[in-house]
Amino acid sequence: MAHFKVLVILPPDTSNAEEKVRKLLSPYYSELGVEPYKEYLDIAAVEKEVKRLSTLPKESIQKLAEDMEVSSEDLEEIAKLNLDWYEDDSAGADEYGFYRMTTINPQGKWDWYSFIEAEPRESATPIRYPCQVVELPEVVPYALVTPDGQWYEVGGEVSVQAFMRTYLNCDVNMSEAEVNWNLKVQETLACYPDCLAVGLNCHL
Repeated sequence: MAHFKVLVILPPDTSNAEEKVRKLLSPYYSELGVEPYKEYLDIAAVEKEVKRLSTLPKESIQKLAEDMEVSSEDLEEIAKLNLDWYEDDSAGADEYGFYRMTTINPQGKWDWYSFIEAEPRESATPIRYPCQVVELPEVVPYALVTPDGQWYEVGGEVSVQAFMRTYLNCDVNMSEAEVNWNLKVQETLACYPDCLAVGLNCHL
């Protein structure tokens, strides 16, 4: 579970910001009921997790294996369990791989949110919402939602780096991924200068 900042862009003629935000974010509600569908095992994610596990001390692997009641030699099984994939959940396999049936919203991004009225910044005037996009200082949210309901987001590590630099005044080098996300945010905001920006504290 985590908290993260989302910047929502609303049309300039919005009269009820809360209602408009609700409509834009409703497709991304994690508890939204959907028809059963096949969720496939992400082989690439499993391979990545196996690679990460292989760098851990043997004692750590043994502890994980004991907690999961599996063999410490089976890194693939440990990786699957770390990714919340349990063999009992598997419903079968087809040409695309192993799958399970689920009704979890595949677009789920949040389970609750609150509006940010004022966002403090280190040695700077707080950002007050809602405000016109053109009035925003340079911001790097975890996610950005456009007036047509498109959700764009960045990885957690990039978000943490930006937070440390912007709000804690830490000397953290800017990674290429952070540079690219920052450009994406600024380019997107530049398309909506007269629109309203609303800040949200989201949770998942």
